[in-house]
Parts: sequence; structure tokens; C-alpha cells
Amino acid sequence: MNEFLFSDFPEVSTEDWKNQILKDLKGSPWDKVTWQTEEGFTIEPFYRKEDLPVLPRVFKRNPGWKVTEQVTSKSETNTLTEKGVDAAILISHEENGKNFGCQIASASDLESLSKSIGAIPLIVSLATRTPKFGDSLKKLVSSHNTVLGDFDPYGTAILCGELGCEENSIGKSFASLSGTKGFAGVGIHSLYLRDSGASISQELAYSLAWGVDYLNLHLQAGVSIEDAAANIWFWMGIGSDYFTEIAKFRAMRILWTEVLNVYKPGLGETLPALLLAQTSNFQYSAYDPYVNMLRGTTAAMSAVIGGADFINVSPFDSEYTTKQELGKRIARNAQLLLRYESFLDKVEDPASGSYYLEVLTKKLAETAWEKFQTVEKDGGFGASLKTGNIQRDIQSRATKKREALATKKEILLGTNQYPLPSERHAELKDSLRETETRLSYLEKSTYERLVPLRLSYEFDKWRNPTDRHVASGKKAPKVFLLTIGDLTMRKARAGFSSNFIGCLGYEIFDNLGFSSVKEGVSKAKELGCEIVVLCSSDEEYATYLPEFAKEMGSQLPNSWKLLAGYPKDLVSQAESLGIDDFIHMKRNLVQFMEKAQTKWIGKPNE
Repeated sequence: MNEFLFSDFPEVSTEDWKNQILKDLKGSPWDKVTWQTEEGFTIEPFYRKEDLPVLPRVFKRNPGWKVTEQVTSKSETNTLTEKGVDAAILISHEENGKNFGCQIASASDLESLSKSIGAIPLIVSLATRTPKFGDSLKKLVSSHNTVLGDFDPYGTAILCGELGCEENSIGKSFASLSGTKGFAGVGIHSLYLRDSGASISQELAYSLAWGVDYLNLHLQAGVSIEDAAANIWFWMGIGSDYFTEIAKFRAMRILWTEVLNVYKPGLGETLPALLLAQTSNFQYSAYDPYVNMLRGTTAAMSAVIGGADFINVSPFDSEYTTKQELGKRIARNAQLLLRYESFLDKVEDPASGSYYLEVLTKKLAETAWEKFQTVEKDGGFGASLKTGNIQRDIQSRATKKREALATKKEILLGTNQYPLPSERHAELKDSLRETETRLSYLEKSTYERLVPLRLSYEFDKWRNPTDRHVASGKKAPKVFLLTIGDLTMRKARAGFSSNFIGCLGYEIFDNLGFSSVKEGVSKAKELGCEIVVLCSSDEEYATYLPEFAKEMGSQLPNSWKLLAGYPKDLVSQAESLGIDDFIHMKRNLVQFMEKAQTKWIGKPNE
């Protein structure tokens, strides 16, 4: 059959499509069906071949991807392959004389550990010790086919403030790690940037600049461009923006191909970027952790469709426990389902030909390339890292994201929207204290540090005191929603208030409504509530406010009086009557949580 299936149907023009959309909008502006990305460009509701007549080729070394799991102890290694793991990340770090992860103090330790795993590819994370183990790592190629080391002085500087080695020795160390087929010893950890709050375009641009600096350091040490390119790989983060993450990995491949081709035409096609994708903890939440299963699964799917070579999904409960067997099993199975039930490993580039994803890839690549060129004009990645320009750029973006979460302009399920007030994680206190210590680290360093910090951290910090309060045998503060008046408004405001205050983990009492304020306050008193929220319409507040203040003063004088909403004409009157706070869309939720916890339970470290 040589005829196209739809050859008998008339072609629909772009103008026809647009006119139909405008008709369906019924007078609403075209802007209603476009959206502005965080990267600053606009996405249209549909795209066609005319938007991108020539589709780019996305080059990749091997089809499919490796289901990858992180290992921090030898006891985890023996059954990895039986569980469906294709590659292992061996973590062994030294910090201030202490060892974290697997015990790898010598070449024999490394050899013993690798044998216990089986003949699967290895990513051996020894950080600044990588050059010391260079020869031993290269020998593992014969039994594991692919071995990656993660020597990354700039990455160490980002986390620790120092390179971890002499600056003039970096090129020599790169040279010592290069030249062995199947081994790449230099890993670019853009994951650190994502975990610290970097945007997708920031990760892309800085990864390119980072890679160019490392290529040049190889060349200055006498390494050929072919060996330099083969010695570099990328450890990238995966966020929760599904389509943009797909486009990011495709854009990274396209852009790195362009970079290598500048050094030597055709090199980018013969040595495509080698990518390990790992879910970024920036988007993971400690509360309602089962939502992390969804985040991890969609992140994995983004990385698969985008073309990652290795994918590591963090356990859903990784934010508050080290006992993660169930979490690891779910993380593995998410990828195995994508492989064996969705067959995503059977297609070289699943996103190819989707004009939406193709245009998104192109625009993201252009945005990142422009930023990359700016970094190059400023002297390159290393120079910008030393001046702190990169760190400040990322911190600025992270601050905006946290502010958006605090004002609910951005939603993180289970954290600032639809929380489960009865959920308790008193054990989270240890993780929070460790993070607080890192944040308060004041020792002066050569490089300004970035602290990986999940988006929900401020929410977790101010909610956790409730969990510890309850764990000590005390009761959580009680909140009463006093609903009265207009049925629609009181229900809407009660729902909003419950969602808002629920982020504190307090006990909330809703009801069907009261015929009088006095009756409602009496019920709140009967329940022993510390907080009472008046829920009604703005128009009716003028009548209810004086009575509410009077009844609270006589029946519950020590309890908080809150108003659901922010009736501008009545704010002054409400404040004069002793209203303690207003629950509304523009109220900073983190600030409210801090105020409430300080009043009713105490600050996090008390």
C-alpha cells in the first residue's frame, strides 16, 4: 500500500486551525492558550512542520538506557542484577576524616566491591580521590565494559568552597585519567546546580561552559581532543517539568555536539554526550512522600524520552529515612515498566517529529546557548565560579521559586497544597538540623558555596515542630473553622483555610455552619480550640466582625482570632477589634507558619 492513509482528506491550514481555536475561545484573547516558560519564551498552543522545516538529529552512543541504582554499602551489592539493575553508582566519600558510603580505602577494596556487584557498568564516586584510583578504575573496564569516575574540581568547589586539589594540577590529573576506551574519569555534576535551585536553561548553559573549560584543560595538558571528549561525561538533574525536561536532555545532546564539532568537525557525531540523569531532590518533598513516586516516575520518563544513558531515580522516602528498600524497589520498577511495558528503549529518539517538543528543544537550546556565550565572554565557567556570578544567579532563581511556593503561586502537592495534617515525621528533625548546620557554615572559602536544599525546606522546618510536639505526648493545636452566612463563600473559605493551616499539621475542625457567631464560638470553646477562623463573605463580615471579637474575648480570650479573606474596607476595623491574622491568597504561608509555631509550639530548635 503506497498511498498515505489520509490522502483522501483535505489538508487543514495553520490559519484554519487558529481560526477554530479563536472560535472556541468565544472572545477570549489568544494569550489565554499560550504560556510563558520560566526560561522566558512563549509557547503556542500548536506547532506544525512550517515552524521547524528541518528537524535536528539527536545523536546518542547506544540505544536505550541503564537502570541505575546508588550503593552506599557492600551489603547492597550482591542482589543488584537480580532486581533489574543495569548499572551501579558506588558512593565512597571522605569528609573531615570521616568516610561516607562504601569503604574504599585501597585498590583491593575497590576490586572486591566491584566483584560483588557483577559485570555491569559502574559509576564510582570517589570525588577528589579519583586520580589516586585512576589505574584501578581503568582495570575494571575489562570486567564491567563501562566505568565512570567522577573527578570534578569545580563540582567540589560548588559544594565545599575549595577545589579539593591544587588548581595547577587539574590538567595533569585529567590527563592521567584519559586514554582508556570504556573509561571516562571526569564527571560534570550539574545535578548540584539543580539541587540548589538552578533552572533548566541555567543547568544547560553552565554544563556547556563547564565542559568547555574541562576540554581546554585537557588540551593544555597535551591530551588529544578525541581523548578529552571521551573522558568527560555529565551527571545531570531531572526536575518535575515533564516536557521541558525532555527538551533539556535533547538540547544538551544537540549543543554538546555543536561544541565538539567546533574543536573537530564530526567529533560531536562520533562521541555524543554521555548522560547520567538523576532525580533532583529540589522537587522532592518530605511530607506526603508518596507523591514522590509520581515525581520520580515522570522524571524518569522525561529522561528516557530525552535520551539519557543512565537513569537513577531517588527513593520516594529519601528525604527522611535511610531505610529505603521499598523506595528503591519502586524507583527501579518505574523504569522497568517504561522499558518492558512501554517499550521506550526500542526507539532511538521517541520525541523526534513531535513539533511541540522539537520547537521546545530548539527554543531551550537557543536560550541556553545565549547564556553560555555570556559565560564564555566573562572568562569561562571557572572564572565565573570564582567571582560568584554563577552561584548568585542560581541563588536568585532559587529564592524566587521559594517565594512563589510560599505565596502559592507555585504548588507542591502535600507541602503547600492539599497537606495531610495528621501525617507525622518527627524523625525528620535530624535531617533538618544537618541542613541547618550546612546553611550556617561560615568558614571563609575561595569559592562561594551552593547548598543543595529542597524547595519544601522552609515548610518542613516550620511544620516539623508540630510532629515533635505530638511525639512528646502533647496534643497538636486545635483549629476551628467558624462557618456562617453565605453558603458558597463560607464553604470556599473554610476549604481554603483548612488547606492553608493544614500545612502546620494542626488538628482542624470543620462544620456545616452556624446560625450565630455566639453558637460557633461556644462550639470552639467546647472543643478547646486555640485558633478560630471566621469564614463568611466580605459583605457579611461588617456585621459578624464585632460580634466575633466580643464572643472570642469573653469565651476564648487566649485563642487566636483569624479572618478568612482580606476585605480591604474592613482591615483597619478588624485589626482594631483584635483580629490576629488574615488567611488569604496573598498571605505568605511560610511567614504565617513561623508566626503560628512561635506562638503555639515554639521555634524549630527549641
